Amino acid sequence: MKHLIACDLDGSLLNRQGELTQKSIDVLNKLRELGHTVVIATGRPFEGAIPKYLQIGLDTPLITDNGGSIENPMDPSFAKQKTYLPLHIVRELFNHTKDMIVSAFFSENKVVYAYKYDRKLEEYFSGMSSASIIECEFNKLTVEPTGLVYLIYEKDMKNLEDYINSSFNQTLSTRLWGVDNGLALYEIYLRHISKSSALKYLLNYYNMTQEQLIAFGDGINDVEMIRDAALGVAMKNGLDVVKEVSKDITTLTNDENGIAEYLISHFKLDV
Repeated sequence: MKHLIACDLDGSLLNRQGELTQKSIDVLNKLRELGHTVVIATGRPFEGAIPKYLQIGLDTPLITDNGGSIENPMDPSFAKQKTYLPLHIVRELFNHTKDMIVSAFFSENKVVYAYKYDRKLEEYFSGMSSASIIECEFNKLTVEPTGLVYLIYEKDMKNLEDYINSSFNQTLSTRLWGVDNGLALYEIYLRHISKSSALKYLLNYYNMTQEQLIAFGDGINDVEMIRDAALGVAMKNGLDVVKEVSKDITTLTNDENGIAEYLISHFKLDV
């Protein structure tokens, strides 16, 4: 059986320095030679993911923005899929939550759009490009985001979640990335969009079934992908919430070529 093999980048395929090892590159390309399809599924924007895609030498569609964008850099005939938050919702959300926000941003086409921009947030979202920053209030936006990042006061967490659940229950969801020093970091995104939804699109594109999907991930944005894959594999260094929905767990971390070693064992590769 041929497989669609999906790899998250940060915390999974990449080591703590954000680098690919030659072993990982060799293993993924060996699997491609054997007829399997390898894709990247990352929360990074396109600009942050494309260097890794090119380094591996892929020619498959690239999933970025946690499933909000699917495009094939090597095939202009591939119909780019990109899903945006409607501007009227972004503006309404901002107007209601403005007093809670410590900082907020999203990136689009190498530009970061920010309200009270805080460069430290780049540490949480690797690959985010800040070469060009446009600071503005989000009720004045003319560009639609695929998702938003909100840094708010910890005391406002329930207010934010209750407001989104009551006002946008059919449209928006949130991911809590962490709470530290009285501040909470949220990702706000379209409810029906995830890495899993993007992979379902690609399974259909390749005329493959869910049984052929193998996925690797470590973070909260990988939960749906790991849960829904026939073989969803959590990284040894992954969050408990990912391990709880996984079918297996790597025996090694992302700093120890965890994905590569798992694939060598699973497919009995000679690499």
